[in-house]
Amino acid sequence: IGSAGRLDIGPGLAISTGALAGAASVFGYKYSSPYLESKFSIYDTCGVGNLHGYPSVVGALLSIAFIALDPDAEFLTQDVLPQMTSQLLGIIATLLVSIVSGYGTGALVSSIGGEGLLSYMDSEWWHLEY
Repeated sequence: IGSAGRLDIGPGLAISTGALAGAASVFGYKYSSPYLESKFSIYDTCGVGNLHGYPSVVGALLSIAFIALDPDAEFLTQDVLPQMTSQLLGIIATLLVSIVSGYGTGALVSSIGGEGLLSYMDSEWWHLEY
């Protein structure tokens, strides 16, 4: 939980945060990926959203609450409420940049070609002599 890594949250909250982040990852693989594939034709072939995206959002949101638990941390640059607001705005900005850049990259790659190829088949791209 990088954004809250220097806050004094103790081992219990750190373990709980990890458990929640792990649960978010599993939830993504089990429910979110099939839903996005069937409803929007969005394929996360590498599981980046599930493995990194959802858990990071959980950690980031919890970091907002953790500020209230350690309001006197020497590295915090603002009072508690403005610092929490800054954290939330940072989360929103990060999500916007990642969604827009991910969508743009997907659109670019889709426009380059690949029509008629078997999706996700390495044999379409890799020809090795054994």
